[in-house]
Amino acid sequence: MKFSKILYDIAWAFTVAMILRIIFGIFLGTSFPFVAVMSSSMSHDVHAVNNYFVWMEQHGFGRNELAEFPLEFGFNKGDALVIGSPSGVEVGDVVVYVNPNLGYAIIHRVINATTEGYVTKGDRNPSPDPWIVKPDWLKGKAVVLVPLLGWIRVFPSDFISFIGSVI
Repeated sequence: MKFSKILYDIAWAFTVAMILRIIFGIFLGTSFPFVAVMSSSMSHDVHAVNNYFVWMEQHGFGRNELAEFPLEFGFNKGDALVIGSPSGVEVGDVVVYVNPNLGYAIIHRVINATTEGYVTKGDRNPSPDPWIVKPDWLKGKAVVLVPLLGWIRVFPSDFISFIGSVI
């Protein structure tokens, strides 16, 4: 296969992906219509028993209340999420936000709403995020989980990071 044909196919796939992102973004009301889960902070593994269920119960959440939260079983690195509009965010919702001091998207659960914004926490993390998420930081809230599809995005990033750490 010619190198120019490969470049053409890559450019075409990228163009179609960007067009779909724009169309879905308009339809879903967010500039982040699809995200890949890049970390394990929302995994419900053995660490989540203490870091999520025990922590949440110690801070006033009952098991029945937790069972009613969207994405109650969390999700894993490599999963993909469809993101909807950030309007109407409530405690228990999984949100995507960008802290301008960090510059990248974070996917965590809202555990409290204050007058200044939202307190968020990764289900697997031992404590809440160390800042209040301002409403203008919100990009959207998770509406659909697609297991494993995010590996299309995660694998190349992890591979590049690995190569960078070896060199």
